[in-house]
Amino acid sequence: MRIFFHPNLLLILVLLASLTASRAATDTKTPPVAVPAFVDVVVFNVHMEGETHPLIVTTASNLLRVDQPADRLSIIYDSQTDHYTGLEHSNYTYWEFSWPEVRSLVENSQRYAAHLRDLGNEGINIPQPSPDTNAPGAPSPSLGSDNSGYVWRPTNDKKKIAGLDCVRWTGETVSGESVEAWCVTGTLPKIQAALDRLRAINEPIALVPVRSLVPPFVFPIYDALVKGGVTPVLIKWGGDRDKNSFAYVESKTRDGKPSLFTVPKVYVKTTLVTMDGILNPPSQIK
Repeated sequence: MRIFFHPNLLLILVLLASLTASRAATDTKTPPVAVPAFVDVVVFNVHMEGETHPLIVTTASNLLRVDQPADRLSIIYDSQTDHYTGLEHSNYTYWEFSWPEVRSLVENSQRYAAHLRDLGNEGINIPQPSPDTNAPGAPSPSLGSDNSGYVWRPTNDKKKIAGLDCVRWTGETVSGESVEAWCVTGTLPKIQAALDRLRAINEPIALVPVRSLVPPFVFPIYDALVKGGVTPVLIKWGGDRDKNSFAYVESKTRDGKPSLFTVPKVYVKTTLVTMDGILNPPSQIK
């Protein structure tokens, strides 16, 4: 999956490396956690720049695990502590960070305060609710523009996707940009819950470990269509030959195991600055 670099990302990574180094002697692997007997698993496919990557979202109360098998990466997130742990399966290492601590490091430094504001303005924005343009209880023939500027209308095209009866909706902007979404009528709670969890972690993961889980383009589209009484199952946008897409594949329930949300014993801790050679070690940074 494509890695997106933020122009101010290096500053946060340097600070994060300092925090990690100072705590390395006392840090231990994530302790065993309480996990319910069953957990929900929702699978998506992200297709970008000609490559398709599965995205597996496992939720258990305040815990979340996101797997990117193609990248051999798993991310464990505890919403109670806002703590992230990344498992790099290709080299049996793991990294971790506390999002509140990372933000605090920057906020408490006058030198980096302006950069944090830049990240907030340029990062992934949480969309605001779109105007209520629909009659209660049923989708309208068209939807008002969402916060990306699309106006949505249903078509007469129908087909089954992931075993669900779907109708094709089209979104257009005044400048002529278009996107299509195959939707089911009503809500699909497991899909919506998985998207809400992904939305919550998408910005920290994009900014700190330099990874991209979901194109931020997807979230306002979901918001607008769900508000209109339908749930997107497949979203397509981009060029005519090989469109980008975000697709629901399946949802299931599996046995809950503490091992899903803990670091394997054989994994060795690493730092984010040198992880996978994304950036040079701090001593080489000028």
